[in-house]
Amino acid sequence: MKKKLLAALLASVMALSVTACGDTGSEAGGSETGSSSSQTQASGGAEESKESSDAAPAEREETTVSAFVMQSVTGESGIWQGWGAKKLYDDLKLKIDFDPTGNEVETKLQQYLVAGQLPDLVGLKGLDQAQLAMDADLLLPLDEYKDKLPNIFENEMYANAVKYSQDFTSNDTGHLYLMPVAIGPTAYNSLNWVPMLQWDAYKQVGKPEIGTLEDYLDVVEKMVEYKPATEAGEKVYGFSLFSDWDNVSALEISTLSFMYGIDTEYVSPLMETNILTRETKSLLADDSFYKRALKFYFDANQRGLLDPDSMSQTYSDVEAKFSAGRVMFSWFSWLSGSYTSDNQNNEEKVDGMASVVANDMKLYNAPEQTIGRNWYFAIAKDTKNLDAVLELLNWMYDPEVCSYLTNGPQGVIWDFDENGEPYVIEEDIVTQNTELLMPEDIGGGAFRDGAYSFNTLGPQAATVMDSGYTMSYRYWPSWLRRNPTLMKQEVNEMMGGVNVLAEYLEPRDMIADSTQAVNMITPAGDDLEIVITQIGEIVKKYSWQMVYAADEAEFESLWSTMTEQAKQLGLDDVTAYYTQEWEKALEIVKEYE
Repeated sequence: MKKKLLAALLASVMALSVTACGDTGSEAGGSETGSSSSQTQASGGAEESKESSDAAPAEREETTVSAFVMQSVTGESGIWQGWGAKKLYDDLKLKIDFDPTGNEVETKLQQYLVAGQLPDLVGLKGLDQAQLAMDADLLLPLDEYKDKLPNIFENEMYANAVKYSQDFTSNDTGHLYLMPVAIGPTAYNSLNWVPMLQWDAYKQVGKPEIGTLEDYLDVVEKMVEYKPATEAGEKVYGFSLFSDWDNVSALEISTLSFMYGIDTEYVSPLMETNILTRETKSLLADDSFYKRALKFYFDANQRGLLDPDSMSQTYSDVEAKFSAGRVMFSWFSWLSGSYTSDNQNNEEKVDGMASVVANDMKLYNAPEQTIGRNWYFAIAKDTKNLDAVLELLNWMYDPEVCSYLTNGPQGVIWDFDENGEPYVIEEDIVTQNTELLMPEDIGGGAFRDGAYSFNTLGPQAATVMDSGYTMSYRYWPSWLRRNPTLMKQEVNEMMGGVNVLAEYLEPRDMIADSTQAVNMITPAGDDLEIVITQIGEIVKKYSWQMVYAADEAEFESLWSTMTEQAKQLGLDDVTAYYTQEWEKALEIVKEYE
């Protein structure tokens, strides 16, 4: 590792370690079980053997591999449990010991890099993080083990992803260090950033039309007046955020941009890239959407609608509040805890989190991912469990395994009907995916325990399998036309009788289809990365202060201070770099779209 990069990482780890001492989040200190597994990694494994065992699982020696998956949203750690884990053990006699994610995943990665040692399997969240691991020479060149990875190198669906990674994300070596995930077609109606409101409260205040982002403030205020507390007596908030996913901005604030077709993550979290106009600019431009989003939550706080714990709480804290029905507004299509599944068929009071999209929005739709997205799996170069982790990676990219982890076992959770069409047998298990409802004889646990710890698998959920149907049950015709819940019936009626949200949005030109160019940005060099990290600390600090500012004068003053300090650190250089890289990506993408 270059001395300059190592020094920066050491400084960053030391600074963030001091900050973490005051963190009350349960994941901040890590897990002894997860941490110890990474500390016992031996060196020199990659050179010792290139031959994996062909023995039947029953004849193999049980092996445990360590894993750190940055993109996973779970804070759980330790040995993987449940029906997905049983499938792995039955197939390969392997266990996975997960290091915890949650709080400060970037800091944890930096600690690994400074130590010069990674867990066996690493899930890297973003090319900038992957670049650090490559610069540190800690990743295994997967192309030297093609015979052990046939599911990757012999599957046509992954060919473009492998080629692009070798050509453009290999430090100019031509090796495959990074294997992308989510490769394949984008599913219809698979929108990620969708504004949702508590349905019953929205109905009770008259289902008012919402023209702009700011209109949610008036509507949510009325909803909280109608329901100031849950039946258990807990206070209800209009909005509740969390900070443990912050990187170089207040992420759960900047992410509102995706509702207007503006990327603030993939090109760079310090840039706003409008995927409709193909224009990009600084997140801290005075007319940026980020400033609008900050003002939105500032106004929410001024009205007493924002959870005062937003700056300090974790994702798990917020998910628990959603489950308890304590939050009126969600910005992710999947963020509702168990509140929707618990209440959507309640005949006495139909409720849940329902999609309610403002008229001026254009919801970001992910591009066709022939090269995958910029999340990756990689193997530690010095793993002592080389054969086992190669088998694990190969298993993870087996489309049939991915189908199993997505849908559960055939004949138990789903099956084919007499016409050869797949359908879900156990709808309650699938819809109540966090409940421990999976049969014990297949491993038990909750339905989501199949793929949850990996977050995203190799193929896209909409990949068409040999059966002629998508990999995921979510897009099977039988699932889409199944009897809708009581809440869904009411929401569909409000949207004019359509069955899925996309059918409502498309004819109104309210979807922004993205481009793979957002995944083709070359990470900044060491010097600029140091600048970005320093700017990020400034942006995170002042962003939260702006949200909780006493008045608009203080809000504007903090904005001026933040942007001035960012410029002094080199914001203009960062903006110039990513503007140039975006223009290059728009040219490169023509070969892949």
